[in-house]
Amino acid sequence: MSIKRFKHIVIAIYTHPELYPPTVAAIMQLAEISDKVDVVTRNMLVSKWDYPENVNINYVNKEQFTGFEIEKIGFRAKIAHFYNFVKTIKSLVLTRNSDVLLVNDAIPLFASYLIRNTLRKKKVIWWYHNHDVVDMKRTGTLSIMGMAARFEKRSFQFLDVFSLPAKERLQYFPKLKSNQEPVILPNYPLEDFYSKAENQKQNEDSTIKLVFQGSIGSGHGLEEIIGVLHHAINGKKVELHLVGKVRESYLKSIEALVEKHYVHDHFTYHGMKSFAELPFYLSQFDIGLAIHKPYNVTYSTGGTASNKIYEYAASGMPIILFDNAHYRAYLEDFEWTFFTDLTKDSLLHVMAVIDREISKFSKGASKDFHERFNFETVFQEQMLPVLVQLKRIK
Repeated sequence: MSIKRFKHIVIAIYTHPELYPPTVAAIMQLAEISDKVDVVTRNMLVSKWDYPENVNINYVNKEQFTGFEIEKIGFRAKIAHFYNFVKTIKSLVLTRNSDVLLVNDAIPLFASYLIRNTLRKKKVIWWYHNHDVVDMKRTGTLSIMGMAARFEKRSFQFLDVFSLPAKERLQYFPKLKSNQEPVILPNYPLEDFYSKAENQKQNEDSTIKLVFQGSIGSGHGLEEIIGVLHHAINGKKVELHLVGKVRESYLKSIEALVEKHYVHDHFTYHGMKSFAELPFYLSQFDIGLAIHKPYNVTYSTGGTASNKIYEYAASGMPIILFDNAHYRAYLEDFEWTFFTDLTKDSLLHVMAVIDREISKFSKGASKDFHERFNFETVFQEQMLPVLVQLKRIK
């Protein structure tokens, strides 16, 4: 049993934490070292995660918005959500004498910047974790995200600690005024959670089931993979399974491509599954697709930031990645990782190689997940010592 080092921690994330598995992982680890954890977020899905008894979820909006519904609410409602978000964070910090405030991404950082005097007066450890670099080209100037992005760098002069999942993204952020070194906190899954649904793949199956799990859209090689689904691999049928959130327009384009290639019985869209059931759902598939064409910051720096890579490994799946220097630098040395340039020959080759020894590759993925690619290990080694040291200083 962990020793409780903190009395109260506030975690703020504008998107529901169960849509961001690394945040759930952080909540679970912080719950082990704190008497009480309060999470402030928006009500965007039906929660199915079994949070510890000392974790409380505070929703800033009563009405639930699922999928992409949150994007369609009016400007006044958006302002009301943000106002309640700021108000709730401030109230919790003041009334609970919080030791730590963890803000995830630009909007929660902006919210905490607005109450910075309160934070300094209470001597709370102000921790900013960034999941994704803001793309200013896709952000409206008068939107809440647009305003938050403009204040992001200004906030760094007040922060106590900054963390992010990939060292390659450090160039997009200023240094902390405190000179505290940034913490690289990779997006690895929780070992305790994924160990409950371990599944070793076997060579005897007559079908090769590929799966892409996560936010479904362009840049993941799905179009190219659909184009080769009609080919048998080692005499086996190949299927593509999609699991996750997708815009209707993109799904229709994918379905049209499936129809064009006459591979209806090779393709299934399973819809969005809750994070709580993901390990058990992924266990039915054979090969994980973690292809990211590097056309933006997020996809070009995913070596330690793409949680799906390590969720596949945690599920005992060998994976296929995009073939470039970045992904090879992080993952080339593992027997369960394979690379493709998305040409027909490349895709068919890697699938054939994986299928021939899938049991061995599956065991290798599970072994490496338990030994090095789990969140508990990196949190205990990289993040916890920093928080403990800052608490002594405060």
